[in-house]
Amino acid sequence: MKVTQKNVRVFHIIIDDEEAFLDYFRKNSILLKEFFLLLEGNISKSIAFVLDQNGICYKDISTCSIRLGVIKTQAPLVEEERKEEKTIENVVPVAPSIKSKLYDRPIRSGEEISEHVPTVIFGRVNSGAKVFCEESLSIYGIIDGLVQCDGEYIVINGISPRGNLIFNGEIIDKDKVKQNVLQKIVSRDSVIEIKDVV
Repeated sequence: MKVTQKNVRVFHIIIDDEEAFLDYFRKNSILLKEFFLLLEGNISKSIAFVLDQNGICYKDISTCSIRLGVIKTQAPLVEEERKEEKTIENVVPVAPSIKSKLYDRPIRSGEEISEHVPTVIFGRVNSGAKVFCEESLSIYGIIDGLVQCDGEYIVINGISPRGNLIFNGEIIDKDKVKQNVLQKIVSRDSVIEIKDVV
């Protein structure tokens, strides 16, 4: 037996209306093929047929005991024993370093970039290219490939008809994004806001 651990990109979808799900799937099928779908709710025969016909990997988790989502809580403070203070002379405070990544070029077709720091791309993201960023992301060229950002914000200059953008787990509707206009996308109280950068 061989066991390996893998990181998998997933979408968790709660289905409460068959037609709404099928419409959402038709609109985003090209993007969703890249992900494993965790489905809850009523997975009708029509839904299962469409997913199977499109080669989508999915699992009905309605009866699973898996907990999804992360509950962020502050760790309880632990009182430390008082220690004798020591005086240290000539100490120079060190400013924390903020790392970021800069790409001063287009992201080529077939190239996959995965960053854990704030990232800036001064070129386009070509068709077939994939960019995944856990922090804030700025892209000053057109998005023609797949971009996923889980940071505080993303700044973009437009999405082509072939391009796809996922921001904090939400697929961004291309019709709400202007072409060749810098826009900042943020999520406030689980609501996506898209504003022009002035």
